Amino acid sequence: MPPVQKAPEMPPMPPVEKAPEMPPMPPVEKPAPKATPKAPAPVETPVEAAPIAKPMKTSPTAEAPLPPLPPMPPDLARERPAPAGAPAKAAKPADVQKEMAEAQVRPTPEDVDLTGMGEVGLAEEVARARKAYNRALLALKDYYLTRRASAVKLEWINSEITAFDQVPKLQYLTVAEMAGPNLRPIRRIEAADQLYEEAMQNKNYPAMPFPMSNPGKDAYLKKALEKFQTIIEKYPESDKIDDAAFRMGEIYSGWYFNDPARAVECYQRCWEWNPKTELPALFNTAKIYEEKLSNRSKAVELYNRVLVESSNEELQKQAADRIKALTGK
Repeated sequence: MPPVQKAPEMPPMPPVEKAPEMPPMPPVEKPAPKATPKAPAPVETPVEAAPIAKPMKTSPTAEAPLPPLPPMPPDLARERPAPAGAPAKAAKPADVQKEMAEAQVRPTPEDVDLTGMGEVGLAEEVARARKAYNRALLALKDYYLTRRASAVKLEWINSEITAFDQVPKLQYLTVAEMAGPNLRPIRRIEAADQLYEEAMQNKNYPAMPFPMSNPGKDAYLKKALEKFQTIIEKYPESDKIDDAAFRMGEIYSGWYFNDPARAVECYQRCWEWNPKTELPALFNTAKIYEEKLSNRSKAVELYNRVLVESSNEELQKQAADRIKALTGK
């Protein structure tokens, strides 16, 4: 075989130049880590030591007591209705009595708390209740009439209305008493003057007692009292308030009402509101204390005031005579 020719040798590679070395980077300062605030240590709540249970004295063969049962869920704790056909559960006698008592109690619509009320508040509440009762009676009668109720119910309501009308309705406080002693008759008011004239017409109306006269004299006197009281209540500056109080005193001291205590209150308001009144309020009050209230000392005191304060010579002479009769002087 012909000899194998060798491949020509490759010329040597030139030396590779090294890249210049980079200068070293300056060291980067790392920020110091922030201190994390420590959470406050939990305060340990002192736990009271549970009382050590005393060992139970049991026999060697007795079993350990069972733990208490958990409370029953609310939906299961409620009493479920008995199934149909099941015998009714017998109620306890005490429960039956309680249910009967509660069934007979009528709810009252009044929510007024009477605790701590004074005389004025209680007297006004009595008057309000009377008006409400009378209004309810009349409304029930109208209901029966419009519904053509039975004759028996109409007889019932009519008899109750008649009984209510016949019951004396005492006026525990007059308007004059409630108004106090500090009113003053300072000006003329036409409406008050008109009321005063109408009241005097009722007061002086020549009627006889019921049933000789229907309405009787007492009905006219009640109307007069209402008008006199309206003057005092609605027109407290009218120059008729002292006159109205005096006329009320006359009505209360008269035969129909015969209420000397109330008459004294009205007469007193007359001279308190108008110390210069020409009406004989002081003298009439002294007579009531002498003749009806049996208070001779008070009567003499007021008769002496008549001598000093009254300008009526005839009243002064009568007062002097009464003082002599009561004291011997």
